[in-house]
Amino acid sequence: MDTPIELRQLRYFVTVAEELHFGRAAERLHMSQSPLSRAIRELERDLGVVLFVRTTRRVELTPAGSLLLERARRALAEIDGAIADARRSAHPEEGVLAVGYGPFNGTAVARIVEVFAAEHPELSMRLQEEVTPEALRRVGTHELAAAVVMESPAAAQRQGVRVDTLKDEPLLAALPESHRYAGDEQISVGAFVAECVLLPREPAGQMFNAWLRALFRAHGFELERTMTSASAPWDRRMLHVASGEAVAVVVADWTQAMPGVVTIPFDPPLICPMDLASSWPPTESVKALVRTAQLVRDAEEWLTVRSPGTQLP
Repeated sequence: MDTPIELRQLRYFVTVAEELHFGRAAERLHMSQSPLSRAIRELERDLGVVLFVRTTRRVELTPAGSLLLERARRALAEIDGAIADARRSAHPEEGVLAVGYGPFNGTAVARIVEVFAAEHPELSMRLQEEVTPEALRRVGTHELAAAVVMESPAAAQRQGVRVDTLKDEPLLAALPESHRYAGDEQISVGAFVAECVLLPREPAGQMFNAWLRALFRAHGFELERTMTSASAPWDRRMLHVASGEAVAVVVADWTQAMPGVVTIPFDPPLICPMDLASSWPPTESVKALVRTAQLVRDAEEWLTVRSPGTQLP
């Protein structure tokens, strides 16, 4: 008689296989490490195979584990999609697509929605602002049809979503109008990081902060002085810049004029790469939305550094 395997066990296995680290996997699963390790051992015992090679320094998949990972991802994606479809059928929201966006990509989303609405007047759009990690989670559980997010290389596999390159957003420095560089055509990265830089408060801002620090580090600089702001709309956070307390980064499409704040390009130019994450497997309306986003991207030449590309779960 075959031993039944629980979905919970498969989800645990996939998370550990993606992280190759029990501590990080436990954190993603919001549980402690000991029960996670015990659950994986029970799964190996039930299957009669070894899925991981564990040493004091690393965790690696065995050939059997690699095979199970590939199939388990597909199975979980199908099951999650079926559950989401069942929920939608029980609580229908006929003809409505929910799309997520962040504070730096509202203009891109608005343009995609404008074109999509003209082509598909029978569908309505509901826009929801989310930080990238939460948007990816909600796309993965089919709560959102799609979302414009920060570049997330592992999102396709970790969240079970489709990811398409969408836009290379030019970054600008937001400075108090009294700043010594406010009247210049550009500001060097070194001069900018020497200031007190405004960052979103963590944990909500953790992904953005890590990305921004890595970006500056790639140019040879570290953020030494920072100031965090509460989880308020970006224009309200910019009051700290207007008052002269800090400087910040914004994207070129950030069109909300703020009294007391000026924006200038960086030297060398910096970009914030944005992607479109969409639910998988897709409905026909999601497929149409992705096609529209690709057409808008190509027509308006949104990719200036990266090439068009697609990652599937």
